[in-house]
Amino acid sequence: MPWERPDKSVIHWEDDLMSGPPVCAASQDWEAVRLRWRAAIANEEARQYLPNLKSNMEAWRERLSRLSANPVPAVIWAAGNVFEQTGIRAVLASLPPDVSVSVMNVTVASEGRLRYTGEASPEELASWIGKAEPLAPRTRDGLIQDWRRLVQEAGLLRIYENGSLRTADESYFDETIVQCVRTLQAEAQGWVYIGQLIGELLCHVLDSPISHSWIEYRLRRLIEQGILIYTGSLEAMRDYAVKLAKPAGSAG
Repeated sequence: MPWERPDKSVIHWEDDLMSGPPVCAASQDWEAVRLRWRAAIANEEARQYLPNLKSNMEAWRERLSRLSANPVPAVIWAAGNVFEQTGIRAVLASLPPDVSVSVMNVTVASEGRLRYTGEASPEELASWIGKAEPLAPRTRDGLIQDWRRLVQEAGLLRIYENGSLRTADESYFDETIVQCVRTLQAEAQGWVYIGQLIGELLCHVLDSPISHSWIEYRLRRLIEQGILIYTGSLEAMRDYAVKLAKPAGSAG
């Protein structure tokens, strides 16, 4: 959401572009396409946040209009993760070409310690203000072309490896999710609660960041495919648990 003072304003990009249709934020149907996707994969609990996402999109649309009429320099803060790296590409592709851009890479500034801008303390953020590096025209064009490539590929999942973004198959994380369920199920000798599963995946299993919403989306697909079964209600993460459809020790 926007924050403003007379000489500066800030908008936090809310939409997670790791997943879903990669639509350029300057296109006419951007909000509708992205909101439809979020609504399609969200449970009842997650749907209550969609109005906030819509408001953020509207704020960005309004900011683009103001920048077109009155170009002012922009600073983009982005760390080395799939969420912020897709975001910086999408933002650059949306900005008017006469808006000069500098980039503050939080992962670089923290010497690799931080993977997300949100992990930085207020004191760290304050110390880095003014250290953003101007984005060279060639680098800017390369990032824009990279986003256009992703848009053309029209995949529903993107991953960030070795400094590069690529489109991946929807099932890319499925085997890891199933193996994590298998391990936790054996330890618990029963149902695996979703909060526990997501915590284990994010903190101990996956090297690459992944959103809660994508994990839940794939869990529902694995349930539909008969690979997992569940108990409880799928409408809220805290209200259901899963386990393998076959016993954890069975073959196949």
